[in-house]
Formats: sequence, structure tokens, C-alpha cells
Amino acid sequence: MRNNREFHGPFVITGLSGSGKSVLSRALEDIGYLCVDNIPLELLPQLFEHSATHLEKLVVVLDVRAEGFAAHFPSIYHEAVEKWGNLRLIFVEAAPSVLLQRYSIARRPHPLRSLNLEEAIFEERHRLEKIRALANVVIDSTGLNPHELRRQALSLGGIDDPRELMSLHIESFSYLQGVPPTASLVFDVRFLPNPYFVPGLRALPGDSPEVSSWLDGFAEVATAIDEMSQFTLDLLPKYGAELKTSLTIALGCTGGRHRSVFVATRLAQRIQKAGYVVTLVHRDKDRWRYP
Repeated sequence: MRNNREFHGPFVITGLSGSGKSVLSRALEDIGYLCVDNIPLELLPQLFEHSATHLEKLVVVLDVRAEGFAAHFPSIYHEAVEKWGNLRLIFVEAAPSVLLQRYSIARRPHPLRSLNLEEAIFEERHRLEKIRALANVVIDSTGLNPHELRRQALSLGGIDDPRELMSLHIESFSYLQGVPPTASLVFDVRFLPNPYFVPGLRALPGDSPEVSSWLDGFAEVATAIDEMSQFTLDLLPKYGAELKTSLTIALGCTGGRHRSVFVATRLAQRIQKAGYVVTLVHRDKDRWRYP
């Protein structure tokens, strides 16, 4: 479900401290942007020059932590826009009451630490008024939770459907060797008919034509694969809505060589056919050798 749209950068992200600039930059980083945080202002033109070959994937986060930011950034930005016309300035803000609440539970101090918190929030907003007026996009995070703010970033990066981000890792395994620690979904397929007890099939893996043909002969196997596939496909949009970018689905049997390999292969085919990006790994298929 990935698209092939071009990235929409480069971006400079700035705004009020505590408003969500880091959430935006991390979300853009997750979809392939190179993010640089708090670079000295005088190095900004050099960064753009150095990044010329992949400028469309560049994000720079700047704020009042940079010395002389409020006074000097507007002229630096105007020069940069003249040279790199696609550059866009994103300003993030939030209501003072919300910023006060966020800082009340945060461990980091406000950058204008010489002032009390209310004064610092007011002073920062005042200093950045001219920079806000330059912004191509102003994002008010007052009523947004982190997921909603990340969706704003994905939209900036050309991702309209968060499911486009999701990559799926399907892994077969042996219960004798343990469940994969990164698995989000685990299916135990030890209830299926076992080729281990069939002469001529014991030594063959679950993705061999002989074992596949034998397992395909059981109606309960087909039913199980249908139900697991439908269950997984029903869940994936819900994971996507939570902006989960990676999901491991593990399928286990006793030795990790026959049933789990067969079902994992079929499940991967079904999910891939539905449009998702899938990688398939058989962790324990060759771990055990049978006589």
C-alpha cells in the first residue's frame, strides 16, 4: 500500500517550545527524511549546499535555542528561499495554557530559563511573531494528541493514508526455540495435521511442493489459513490508524520446519496480494535435521 509520490521537502520546522516540533520531525524521519536539530544559524546555508543531492528529504528544526534566532533567521530564510525555492517553513504553536500543562509534566526546562514559565512562554511567542508571519504552514497543536500531530507530519510528507507506512514481517518459528521476541501477533499452528509423521515428508520443509500438496489436501488447513488471513487483514487497518510502521506476525509449530513454514508462506501471499509490503522469514526451518 505504499505510494511513489515524491517527498515534499525541504522543511524548516520552528515554533514555540513544547508545541510539538520534535513529534513532527520524528514522524518525518520515520518516512525517510534526514532531520537536523538545533544547528547554528550560520551553518544553515552550508547544510543546504552539502545536502543538495537529497535536499527534498531534509528537515531542519530551529528555535530560540539557536543564538540570535529571532533577529537573524528571517534574512537567512529569505536568502535560502531565493536559492532553494521549494523550501517551506512550518511553524508549530499551542495555546499558553496547553504549554503550561505540558511543561508541568515535562522534565526539561523552557529554553528561556531565566524567566518564570509563564513569562518565558509569553516572551518566546513575542520574539517569534515575525518568523510566524513567514511560515508556509502554521500548525496549532492545542487540541492534538501525538498521533494526530504525527498525521499532520505525514500529510506534509505526502502520506495521506498511514497504512502506506506499514511494513509487515512474517516469521515462522519453532516453539522449542522460543517465540520471536518482537512478535505483535502470534499464531500457534500445532493443531494442524503434522507432516513429520508421514514417511517421505519428514525431511522436507513446509514450503516444498510435496509437503504443500499434502497439507492442501486437508479442509481444516484451508479453513485455518482463511480465518487467520481474514483476522490479520481486519486488524492491519487498526494498526495503521495508530501509525504503527512495523508489525511482526509469528507462526509457530513444534519444530518450525513444516506447518509453520507452510502457513506463514500462505499468509504472506494473502497479505501481499492485499497490497501490503511483506517480508517472509523462516527462522528455524533449517535448524533441525530429520532422519
